[in-house]
Amino acid sequence: MIEGPILVVDGAATNRITLKVRLAAACYQPLTARTGAEALEALEGARPSMVLIGGAPGDMDAIELCRRITAGSAVPVVMTVPQERRIAALEAGAAAVLDMPIDEMALFARIRGLMRNQLAGVAGHGGAHGPGLAEGQQPFHHEAPPRPCTALLIAGDAGVGLGWRHALLPRLSAHLRIADPERALAEAAMGMVPDLYLVAADMLQPGDGLRLLSELRSRRSSRNAAFAVVLDPARLEMMSVALDLGAGDVLTSGFTGGKAADEAALRLTALIRRKLAADAQREAAERERSLAWIDPLTGLPNRRFALPRLAEHCQGGPGRPGCAVVAMDIDRFKEVNDRYGHAAGDAVLAEIAARLERCVPAPGFVARVGGEEFLTVLPGLAEAEAAELAQIMRAQVSGTAVHLPGRDPGLALRITLSAGIACHGAGPGGAAHSGGAYGGSQVGEGPATLIHPGESHAGRLHAGEGQPWASHPDTGRAAAAALLERADAALLRAKRSGRDRLMVWREEAAA
Repeated sequence: MIEGPILVVDGAATNRITLKVRLAAACYQPLTARTGAEALEALEGARPSMVLIGGAPGDMDAIELCRRITAGSAVPVVMTVPQERRIAALEAGAAAVLDMPIDEMALFARIRGLMRNQLAGVAGHGGAHGPGLAEGQQPFHHEAPPRPCTALLIAGDAGVGLGWRHALLPRLSAHLRIADPERALAEAAMGMVPDLYLVAADMLQPGDGLRLLSELRSRRSSRNAAFAVVLDPARLEMMSVALDLGAGDVLTSGFTGGKAADEAALRLTALIRRKLAADAQREAAERERSLAWIDPLTGLPNRRFALPRLAEHCQGGPGRPGCAVVAMDIDRFKEVNDRYGHAAGDAVLAEIAARLERCVPAPGFVARVGGEEFLTVLPGLAEAEAAELAQIMRAQVSGTAVHLPGRDPGLALRITLSAGIACHGAGPGGAAHSGGAYGGSQVGEGPATLIHPGESHAGRLHAGEGQPWASHPDTGRAAAAALLERADAALLRAKRSGRDRLMVWREEAAA
């Protein structure tokens, strides 16, 4: 069901009751208003998802009511108006106009189309933002879109396409191109997608334009475009089919001149504006999602991103590759902030993050998990391989001094890292380690041991016998937490041993 009620406005009691019964029979939640004042009051109190103006309210003109609703709200308005007032209704912001008397199939097809917009986060909820990150829908105004747009005209006949282009060119603020179905599909496959597809329902064969619409709507590259279908007046029974296949509007052929062309341009402009608003909302939602798991200073994943992914790598069954983690800390970073200021410290963090990220191949990743703390997750690597990569990372950081922006060009800081490694689930032969050095740098002689009194993890995990594999998400999280504790313990030992070194966590062989 569409979220929220549908407000029915009509000054005639018979019309209100008829529409209410039809909507209720289709499992919608109808509200009714006799006057414009009642409708505006219900708009504030009941917060409907849609307004259906079936006839003139008792106290004002129907188009004036539509204008007032769309001026202060993002709720879509569907109107039934006589032919001579359709352009005025569209200019007032109506999302759709229906002929009188109301065709039930066309009405419900329009409602379902607006329902899809709501589910996609496009339609508003009484001007308020719904749950989640999507913003409310932009009102359906007729002004030109805010940026240059493109429309692809697919008529199936070059002469018809040229007629459409000639009629729309002075009326529609968009770059108009003509293409056949094969070219439209080929361009969509290459990512060349217009803002609007205008498609003839019948081309070489009856309904082949509807099949093209269905194909384009099913493709990831083109599914978010706006679509309008052109039907022959003798085929208007296909209007509900076209709308259900994903068309945002249906025009009738013969719109190439006069008021019919004006109306077509207004309806297509509204489609493009809705499409651009949807694009902006998706982009905003994506930015919000990325802010939840990306560190804004370094561009690295943050702790919120890293820990669930580590838990995924720590759960599974026999035969899954192990996972190593490297906990890293910039040595004496507080001195950088105290001596050169926090702007210099931020510059150091950003540069170190970039160097670390360049060293780690997918599916591994580096995350910033604290002020000067970084975590590298290395799926599938045994201890020796992880230690070798960790030494490469440390060498990348310390090998070239970091220049501070806005300072004397001769001033550069040599930055070093301390690091601790722990491995999970390497299995027999997967965690072979020698007690020497990796990559020519000190790794740490002997095991970095740590006793865990009162740990809540399921049992002690001993490197000498291989770690038990997690088979449940909770066990994966527990194993990840234990793995991080061991890496942190190795890091702490590296710092206490003089910094600028790497330590590997190893359980006592006898443990």
